[in-house]
Amino acid sequence: MSLKQPTLREIAKRANVHYTTAACVLNGTRGNTRVSEQTRKRVLMAAKELGYTVNRAAQQLRTRKSQVVGLLVGGVENPFFARMVALCSAALERRGYEIILTTRRADEPNDLHLLNTLLSRRPDGMIVWCETSTEVHERVQQPDMENVVVIGYGVPGRDSVSAVLQTGLQSALEHFVASGRRRIAYLAPEHSVARDGDVRSEYYTNFLKAIGQDPLVYTFHGTAFDVDIARDCVEQMLELPERPDALLCFNDMTAFGALAGLRHKGVRVPQEMAVIGCDDLPFAALFDPPLTTIAYPLHEICDLAVQMLGERIQAIQAGEWLAPRHVEIPTKLIVRASGG
Repeated sequence: MSLKQPTLREIAKRANVHYTTAACVLNGTRGNTRVSEQTRKRVLMAAKELGYTVNRAAQQLRTRKSQVVGLLVGGVENPFFARMVALCSAALERRGYEIILTTRRADEPNDLHLLNTLLSRRPDGMIVWCETSTEVHERVQQPDMENVVVIGYGVPGRDSVSAVLQTGLQSALEHFVASGRRRIAYLAPEHSVARDGDVRSEYYTNFLKAIGQDPLVYTFHGTAFDVDIARDCVEQMLELPERPDALLCFNDMTAFGALAGLRHKGVRVPQEMAVIGCDDLPFAALFDPPLTTIAYPLHEICDLAVQMLGERIQAIQAGEWLAPRHVEIPTKLIVRASGG
């Protein structure tokens, strides 16, 4: 025998709120109702206690809203993107949204079909990671793509949030110079150096030329999270007649591989070679030695992207005009033992 689904009025009574407040929280029927976080939690708790489940199909027919957001990011094998998914999902859930997730494979040069897959599900909005120029970058500029927020890249006419890597890169390279390093190298996946819009390699090269040092770029065939391949590359680099005394790495995963290679070859860090990564993954401080790294403000970026998307969706549904916004958040250097 099936149990009867509790009504919104029963939930409202248990939570000690008005019926319209319960409807706003559970069904997304906002109207003029504004609900505090404390009240929202009380309604959700009452619904849970009474065994209430939202009928998404009926809700979509009633409100013409899916309460679903599409999320397109890089491969979650990379801890950076796994964390991005977790942060965006939590922020969206707090605002009453479910997510449809699609991720790029490491061997996919083009990701337009992934965006089209999300569009076919007719979400209320989308959050898209787009750090370099791709077909997705061009597609989101089309007139029918107002309901999107781009993370990692400023896109004309669209809401976007990005980190200013240049601030952290400058601090990292100046830190190397101030500690007396005279052969500063850059280690990165080959595909990242070859593509358009790689801020790291461009800034590194220009900085080294400005201080009168020759750029030393070492690349490896693999992805940005292939620790073993980065380790092999560093071990081969150490066989060269003149090796670097400082290593700027594409990201923390590359830096972890570099540290493993240096340890295996008996090179002392930072005495013989200093190492700096990028991202400040949660476990970067736990390495031996702890990793100096450029902190990517991912938590702040994800929260802001979700907030901007919610405001954009409301404006579209209300038929109101909202000017596109682009927010840049500076990065900073977190100095630990590996950087010297």
